[in-house]
Amino acid sequence: MSSNFPPATSSRNLEQLKTLLNQEGFRLTRQRQKILEIFRSLPEGDHLGAEEIYQTLTNAGETIGISTIYRALHLMVNMGLLRELDLAEGRKLYELATPSVHEHHHLVCVQCGAVQEFEETSMATVGVQEAERHGFALLNCQFTVYAVCPTCQGQLRSP
Repeated sequence: MSSNFPPATSSRNLEQLKTLLNQEGFRLTRQRQKILEIFRSLPEGDHLGAEEIYQTLTNAGETIGISTIYRALHLMVNMGLLRELDLAEGRKLYELATPSVHEHHHLVCVQCGAVQEFEETSMATVGVQEAERHGFALLNCQFTVYAVCPTCQGQLRSP
């Protein structure tokens, strides 16, 4: 599959998206369109799991199976539209993978699963240096810090 899929935040219309999907042998189904719309409407820095997408769509009256959502997410990741993040233990989260999204890393609360993005350019520098030192070509560098958020810290201290 090619990765020339346009960013979700671009002004390209759905007809152009449909054409690109068709070139890859896929259709722009109503379900795929709805999932894409959810990601396009998210505030910057938000991440979603398949379960949240399922809940959002069913609450909106859509009839969709969780397996359909997983297949659509997998397709969108393979096409370079979404980025899959393995942040929470055994739970995958997704975010838009567009050129306009800044390089960032994640803080993950091991108690409640809250995710906070942060920027730190030294991480990318270390990633490039280590990749080159071992003969690798760096594609992406993400750093994940597992910790306990302030809210959960307060709950741990409370009697």
